[in-house]
Amino acid sequence: MKKKLIGFSVAGALLLGSAGVYASSNSQTLEVFYNIKNIKINQVSKMPENKPFTYNGTTYVPLRFISEQLGNPVEWDSANQTINIGKTSDKSAFYPGRDLEYMNFQNSENYSSLYSYSFNQKTISDNIGNDYSNYITISTHSWDNQWSLIEFPLNGQYNTFKTTLGLTEEGKNITKELKLEVFLDEKSIETYTISAGDMPKDIELKLKGANKIGFKLSKKESSNISAQIGLFESRFYK
Repeated sequence: MKKKLIGFSVAGALLLGSAGVYASSNSQTLEVFYNIKNIKINQVSKMPENKPFTYNGTTYVPLRFISEQLGNPVEWDSANQTINIGKTSDKSAFYPGRDLEYMNFQNSENYSSLYSYSFNQKTISDNIGNDYSNYITISTHSWDNQWSLIEFPLNGQYNTFKTTLGLTEEGKNITKELKLEVFLDEKSIETYTISAGDMPKDIELKLKGANKIGFKLSKKESSNISAQIGLFESRFYK
């Protein structure tokens, strides 16, 4: 059956469901076909209240309906004009790249490009194929006696730090053992060793009202490739 649909704003609301996406300033008339008689999810017939339609050879189905039927919640982030499907950031957490910026980076060879951190920007993978858009990476060159240190200001505001420590996809074939030291106000509080084949592991640290936190990656022996570790899903709590 053929029917006219006025405005992209209507199409946006239909595709997302009740989340409310609007683009009325760009509205135009579309001619669509309501010719979808059934939707089967895992062999079970399920049809949404907002009927699917076909436009210009593409079938449009409410995003919220499909996602939730497959077990993934949908959230509309109006501030960033973004649809989030499935896992979202912890609303009680504070993230590097969004809420905190680094205050210092140093390394043994005075290179300034051996770190990165991101909040919902570029995606990287760990050594077992998990993808992350929230992370800190620290790298060293392949030579012997290398180290890199990155520090973030805390100003006594945070009580807990959580992350998942592991090798990145880029650094997973490292042949020598790596060491990561964590410092609070320049005092070492934890040391972790990382080798090729290690599984990523969750870490939780008490920050004790510290003014800054530092992460120092080091290795003593030369290796076949540059070293790189990830602090995946790094976040702070007050």
